[in-house]
Amino acid sequence: MIRLNKFISNSGLCTRREADDYIIDGRVHVDNQIVTTLGYKVSIDSEIRVDNKIIVPYSFQYIVLNKPVDFNFNSKKNIFDLIKSSEIDNLGLLEMVKDDFKGLVLFSNDNGLNTSFPFNVVRIKQLFHITLKKPLTTQKLKYFQEKSIENLKIISINFVNDAKKNEIGLELFTSSHSYIKNLFEDADNEIISLDRVMIGSITKKNLKRGKWRFLNKKEIIDLKSL
Repeated sequence: MIRLNKFISNSGLCTRREADDYIIDGRVHVDNQIVTTLGYKVSIDSEIRVDNKIIVPYSFQYIVLNKPVDFNFNSKKNIFDLIKSSEIDNLGLLEMVKDDFKGLVLFSNDNGLNTSFPFNVVRIKQLFHITLKKPLTTQKLKYFQEKSIENLKIISINFVNDAKKNEIGLELFTSSHSYIKNLFEDADNEIISLDRVMIGSITKKNLKRGKWRFLNKKEIIDLKSL
C-alpha cells in the first residue's frame, strides 16, 4: 500500500503537492470511486484515474533495439535479455517479430501504446533492407513498383547502391512483415534477410546490432501521435 499522492507523482504526471490538489478537487478516482481524502492509501494494483485517464505508478519509457537475427521470446536467445540493462519493469514489445526478422523493434511500459500499436503500425512508414535468394531484373523491380497489393502499400523499391542485384531497399506501409514475404514468394523469390532500418522517424543510425537506446522526445511524440 502506498499513499495516493505518491502513486500519482510516481507516474510522472505531477509533484506530490500537485497530486494533493487533484485529490482535493475531486479529480481522482480509485477503483471507480472519487477519493478526496489526503493521506489515503491504495494498492499498487488499484485502478487510478486522474481526469478519467488511467495512470500507473511509474514513468513511461520507450526503447528501440537493433535486433539480431534468431532472437525471440521463448528460446535461449531471448530478446528481452538484450534490454535487461535498462532495468525497467513491465516492458512489453510493441509488435511480434519472428526469429528471422532483424533490425528495429520497439518496447514500452506504456500499456495503452502497446495495445494500440499493432492496429496503428500500418500508418507508419517503414524502410527495409532486404536480401533475396535470387537477383531481381530491372523489369521485375518495375513490376513491384507498379503492383497494387492488399495490406501493403509500396512507396519505393530500389536496388541498394554498390550491392548485388538481390539486395533492395523497400519503403512501404504495412501492418505485418508476413505480407512482405508473401510479396516476393508470389513472384517466385524468397527473402533470406529482412532488416528494418527505419520506422517512422526512428532509425538505427549509430545503433549497433544487439544494442538499444531510449527514444528521444520527438520520436515519442511522433509515435504517440498515431
